[in-house]
Amino acid sequence: MSVRATRAYRQLACAVAMWLLLAAPSSAFDFKDEDGKFAATFPAEPTLDRQAGSSPTGPHVHYTWEVNVEADRHFSVTYTEYQSPPVKNYDKNIMGLLAATKGRLVSQAKLDLDGIDGREVITLLPDNAVMRQRLFQVGNRLYQAVYAGPFGTETRADVETFMQSFQLLK
Repeated sequence: MSVRATRAYRQLACAVAMWLLLAAPSSAFDFKDEDGKFAATFPAEPTLDRQAGSSPTGPHVHYTWEVNVEADRHFSVTYTEYQSPPVKNYDKNIMGLLAATKGRLVSQAKLDLDGIDGREVITLLPDNAVMRQRLFQVGNRLYQAVYAGPFGTETRADVETFMQSFQLLK
């Protein structure tokens, strides 16, 4: 085999190996929080962050299961547990989100998850980032399935898998 043919063969082999590496499905992690009463498929194993807080509705605790992938992509499920059920007002929740993030509402849609009404919101954030979020209020808990990353990544396959996999457990 000539030097030129060998070099071409190596380049082809490298290209095929790179294609296989990039085309390989990313690992997924099926997660269930029995205490939090939800399940979701994350792109990797999530870690828990617990924070106590207070708002006009009183004291509450945020439980956030989260995964960061690549340098700029974030997946999380947060449920905020209030002492007593707050008034359900998704519009107010979304306005608070926009104010807190200095974001601009791109779209909002009503959702139904096994008979529970909710919202899906896509927000354009500063620095050309995007947040896709699903909100569901059940009793004294507000659940938020959140993806944040560069604008245009909010419909990638792993984001769709994550969003579609979110379930509330009984």
